[in-house]
Order: sequence, then C-alpha cells, then structure tokens
Amino acid sequence: MGGYRASGRRLRGVRKLPGMAHLDHIRSYYRALNSGDPERVAAHFTADATHYYTRLGPHEGASAIGENTRWAVETLEGQWWLEHGIEQGDEAVIEWTMTWRDPKSGAQRLNRGTEWFRMRDGKIAEVRAYHHGDSKNPRGDLLGFDFAARGYTTDEDWRGPEAA
Repeated sequence: MGGYRASGRRLRGVRKLPGMAHLDHIRSYYRALNSGDPERVAAHFTADATHYYTRLGPHEGASAIGENTRWAVETLEGQWWLEHGIEQGDEAVIEWTMTWRDPKSGAQRLNRGTEWFRMRDGKIAEVRAYHHGDSKNPRGDLLGFDFAARGYTTDEDWRGPEAA
C-alpha cells in the first residue's frame, strides 16, 4: 500500500511496508510543521535534537526547532510537502517541497530539497536539511527533471497555511 503526503495527497515513491514507523513519524512531523504550532513540532524531537541547514546555523533542541517553524508559517506562509522517502535502521531520508511567500515582494515561491533524519527512541534526534539555490536556480530544482510529469508539487499546487 502506498504512503500519503502530510497534505493527505498520495505520496509517490514511499511504500508502506511493515516496520516503517520512522516515515510515519516524519509524515506526522510534516503535518505539525504545516500547523505552525511549535509544541506540536517539538513533540516529534528528542530534547537534545539538532536541525542542520545549508544556509543558516543549526537549531538546537526541540523547542528551538518548534519556534523556527512558527516563524516560517507566520512570516513566510511556509507549507511543507513530503514528496518521497525511504528508511533503514535508525535513519530515514526524504525529498521535500516547501511553498512560501516572499515577505518583501509577496511573490509565491517554491523550494526543493532533501532531509536526512537520525532517529532515537521513536523520535527525531537529528535533521540534516540540504537545499541549494542560487540566482540561476533559486528553487534548487533538478535541472531537466520533469517534476509535473512525475507527480511532484508544482507552482499550481502552491498554497499558504490553512486556517485553523
């Protein structure tokens, strides 16, 4: 049986097999991300968790990770989409898409990346988030990859936070 995105849409590339609890936990984390509720987000992490990024310093501790989420939802209208994932042992990796609004211009934006998770005692202990974008490719898209044809989130799927 296939998996589902945090949004409830079918998740391509993830097969629901016995023992895939890490991806289930990560899907729950992504639903919490989209709520912007820092306590819901923090509940998915160990107290000493670290979230690393390619474009800013790490967030250390479950509470700091949760508060960053509140800022992203409130300031950027950030929403996250889990596109694809696999897990093995105490690790999982996903591809993600983030829709957001540029606070300066108001323009809708979309970024793509991957996150590697290290799990401990059923919670997220570490996230290594990889996203690269520059002036030629600010979204970090794979050049030449047909996202729409493969069923990935596109600009047409853009949305801001849902009203609570």
